[in-house]
Amino acid sequence: MIGVIGCGNMASAIVKGIHAIYKDEKFLTYTPSKTRALELAESVNGKQVDELKGMMEADTLMIGCKPQQFDELAGQLTKSMDLKDKHIVSIMAAMPVETIKKKLGTTKVTRVMPNTPMLYNEGISLVLNSGTTEREETNVLKWFSACGKVHMLDNEQSFDQVTTVSGSGPAYVFQFAKSMVDKLETWGVEQKQAREIVTQLFKGSTKLMELNNDITLDELINQVTSKGGVTIEAVKVYRAEGIDKMTSKALDAAYSRSEVMTKELGSL
Repeated sequence: MIGVIGCGNMASAIVKGIHAIYKDEKFLTYTPSKTRALELAESVNGKQVDELKGMMEADTLMIGCKPQQFDELAGQLTKSMDLKDKHIVSIMAAMPVETIKKKLGTTKVTRVMPNTPMLYNEGISLVLNSGTTEREETNVLKWFSACGKVHMLDNEQSFDQVTTVSGSGPAYVFQFAKSMVDKLETWGVEQKQAREIVTQLFKGSTKLMELNNDITLDELINQVTSKGGVTIEAVKVYRAEGIDKMTSKALDAAYSRSEVMTKELGSL
């Protein structure tokens, strides 16, 4: 049984994704305001509990609160039950494994960093296990595979670095898409049509990447460009303006902020 603490959009998407495939999985849900927990419980034939001690029968606790709320939640949880044998699955951003263990008095923690395409079962989940059993690790892989692709990592530094791409990445994609939509609009294309064109561009291009993963990205670029053609002129501008350097700098900035947050949360 999975106890879900914090029933926001991401946690709800994960639970609904699991339920869609694994109908026998049981859920308990909790939020202080009760409303979101009740809505989620009703959608997956689960049970909403009014107090944290109602989570006692769950084998796994999935914590989906905001990181800034965790310290208070941890105090309430440890007063409500003994957590030493509970498997904790955290989807909180930047919250270190050791902080979770220390605050909850448990040795079994899995950090998971999903991303927003999980809402449509097209997500990426990074997974980092610590002190968990083989059965618990198998369950996590099964649950999150219901909502997209899962990638296992073996240390927290790599986990936080890759998160700047997988977790934050949708925003970068949307930023690039927006620049194309905006340019089409300056050329007189109606906004709705521009949005549809760019959306299909990304959808089709990612499908090409997916179905041709034995071909390098440079080769895929070369398949679209030709010497003296239109496309290569745009590619030359991107390269001259330093798109690789800009991307590297952006990811470094995201990771630097992640390090600061992790340090702050680690001192709780």
